[in-house]
Amino acid sequence: MRALSFLQPRAEQIIRGDKPVDIRTWHSRYRGDLAVHASSQRRDARCLELGFDPGKLAYGALIGVVEIADIEAVDQERYQALRDQHLSNSPFPGPPCYAWHFTHPRRFERPLPQRGRRRIFHVESGPDLEDVASHRQEGRRARYRVTPPPEPDPEHPFVLYTIPEEGNGYRVALYQWLRRSADRPPGRENVSGPAPGAIWGVELGGDALRAVVDHLLNALRINDYKATDLAPTSDRDEPFYLDELTGIRLALIMLAVRPLRRHHRIEAVGYGVQAMGDEEAYYWFSKCTSGEDGSRARKALRVLLAEE
Repeated sequence: MRALSFLQPRAEQIIRGDKPVDIRTWHSRYRGDLAVHASSQRRDARCLELGFDPGKLAYGALIGVVEIADIEAVDQERYQALRDQHLSNSPFPGPPCYAWHFTHPRRFERPLPQRGRRRIFHVESGPDLEDVASHRQEGRRARYRVTPPPEPDPEHPFVLYTIPEEGNGYRVALYQWLRRSADRPPGRENVSGPAPGAIWGVELGGDALRAVVDHLLNALRINDYKATDLAPTSDRDEPFYLDELTGIRLALIMLAVRPLRRHHRIEAVGYGVQAMGDEEAYYWFSKCTSGEDGSRARKALRVLLAEE
């Protein structure tokens, strides 16, 4: 498998899905799976500046796999438009400048020690690499980061997990079920495979999650859960099942706000999605989860709701 090295915390941001675009001065014709290598070089001050504990990040190791969906040459205007995806505060570096677009991030269960090299390099395939790659081939279904996987519920095709973090914090992970071909969710008619499973998932944590927690709690109340069940310190060890429309609205909010940092823009997206009619919500959901075009649709949704 091919691999590419990134300094921390950029490698971690890419695997979390927070950084779907990376800016480089060179390009490649290669498209497909790419192992993400965390460089052995440490930048503790930069990690702290971006809210990461440098002592808890992996170094000198492969930490997961993404897919190179596209590489495009960018000018200053395009560089600025992609800023909330590449997450760089640096000014436009000038040509040559290329935006590498990553999709389908999948984390390894444990970091795999590996010496990095310049540009794209080859690494020997092993069980971890093959296991992650095989999940991409099976209809691009999401691999659950949480266990045990939920049981299918036709009336509640979305499932929400809380993932505890250090201290009293937590992230949330929302998955959508793939139902049988006669009963597939809107906009997913081309997804292959009749067996139930997750076709995609999205995680959210940190400031973005805190800014939309009211919408999260509302989704739980609509589905007859108590707000206190959400706390990672609660005794609940089962996921939350959400009905289709509630899940679609929550998914749209989570997908759209992930790259945002300004609180007022996150709030604008949340309340804008809740104000949508049902058909409008279904439309945007089908666009925002449509593979390679999904990132463009999410960008358009942020422009519409938060005047990006």
